[in-house]
Amino acid sequence: MAVELKQSSGDLQSRLKTRKLLGVGENEDGSVPVSKISQILGGDDNFLFAFPAGLKLWQVTTSFVFTLVSIMAIIFPSKLVVLYSSSLECESANVYPIMFFGASLACLAVLFWSSVHSPSRHVIRWTLIAQIVYFTLQTLVLLSMIWELRAFSFLNALIMAFHLLLTSISLLYYLRIIGYRFWAGRRTPFDNCDKTE
Repeated sequence: MAVELKQSSGDLQSRLKTRKLLGVGENEDGSVPVSKISQILGGDDNFLFAFPAGLKLWQVTTSFVFTLVSIMAIIFPSKLVVLYSSSLECESANVYPIMFFGASLACLAVLFWSSVHSPSRHVIRWTLIAQIVYFTLQTLVLLSMIWELRAFSFLNALIMAFHLLLTSISLLYYLRIIGYRFWAGRRTPFDNCDKTE
């Protein structure tokens, strides 16, 4: 009789250890514990989180735009200068900074292309932050250039609106990735996100 009791107690402990190892079940507060296996393997939380609709399309679009502008800046730098300001003359001395700008954009394009297939929300979040910072800074520089050169034109206004649109879209996706709920007006904890939303 004592042997049977010890064996059932051992089975109970074995089941509890197995459940803890696999991360099955709930804690007292209702949260699901992270399993030891995912801690060891470095498993990401991409199975607990659904990415916002259209995020992959946005990643591919921005990657393509960065690639296109970087190629244009490296191969046709004078055309890029004329596009932004028709009042500037493109001399050979002005070409090299634009080509360096194109090389920098090519590096960002590689970064953005590598995040397209990433299942990690942390990688995607950092690329969205990079896009927000880049588009914001470029908008400020463009605004400064327009103000200093008094180059107010419809084309410059269109380019400015395009930059603001890109900044806004990246910001909206970033807020969704960090768990901000627009209808609630607050950020929800990541543990409570589910795939049905």
